Amino acid sequence: MMKSDDFYRTFERDFASWAGATDDIRAAFIVGSRSRDDHPADEWSDLDIILYADNSDFYLHNIDWLKSLGKIWVTFIYETSGGEPERLTLFEGGYQVDIVFLTSDRLHQLVKDGITPDNFRRGARVLVDKDNVSGYIVPSEFKLVPTSPIDESTFVQVVNMFFFTSFYIAKQIIRGELWTAKTRENDLRVLLLQMMEWHAKALHGNEYDVWHGGRFLHEWVDQRTLKELKNIFTQYEETDSLRGLLASINLFRRIAVETANKLRIQYPKDTDYHITNWIGEKLSQ
Repeated sequence: MMKSDDFYRTFERDFASWAGATDDIRAAFIVGSRSRDDHPADEWSDLDIILYADNSDFYLHNIDWLKSLGKIWVTFIYETSGGEPERLTLFEGGYQVDIVFLTSDRLHQLVKDGITPDNFRRGARVLVDKDNVSGYIVPSEFKLVPTSPIDESTFVQVVNMFFFTSFYIAKQIIRGELWTAKTRENDLRVLLLQMMEWHAKALHGNEYDVWHGGRFLHEWVDQRTLKELKNIFTQYEETDSLRGLLASINLFRRIAVETANKLRIQYPKDTDYHITNWIGEKLSQ
């Protein structure tokens, strides 16, 4: 089987050749792990490409050009976390290529406004640049995406949502709706991750690098939190699910209170008290 580096090197070459010969494709950039020096790609990393074209929607939906670049196992249209259209593709051998399709007008607006896209800030490599725009939008050095300070209203909203979701999950477990409860556990973890990020920034400063989506969490979260995380994942079983829910609540409460104290904002303890007590009363019946 071809080594991953060999596949992606060949794919980049063939993609650049195809894009370069296709008039309405104006630029293409590699982002993600295969473009950065900090936590660079390993053998499991996929290839992320941002494509700018006059008729970007055509290349998103018509895959004849993609078939010419390799034997496809599966391909489908999706959206990035920011709502941008992308096509995810697995090629023979298990090699993944994710391509975001954006308009040339959007590229020209970035250049006009002097804006560096957020997903370029950790690094970007040029595949195609027919209009010589890379110097305006590709950063010359690594820079974190600026983040706003944590404000009290947003903090309280996350705490309220966490305990509301905890209440819902507890109710579904108690009534025997385990599937429903399990599907909502991920909502709880999204809120927990947000609090872990805030907790880390509260301890180390707002510019502290917490990556995104839990990436490299073991490097930036504190050791006590990392240890307690092991307790929140559970089996498809009532007693274990309740145990994991209570472990999630205890972990969230600890880091939320520590974050609130550090930032001198008010922790909504009444919300915590009422819902935690309700769960405790129902479990004791």
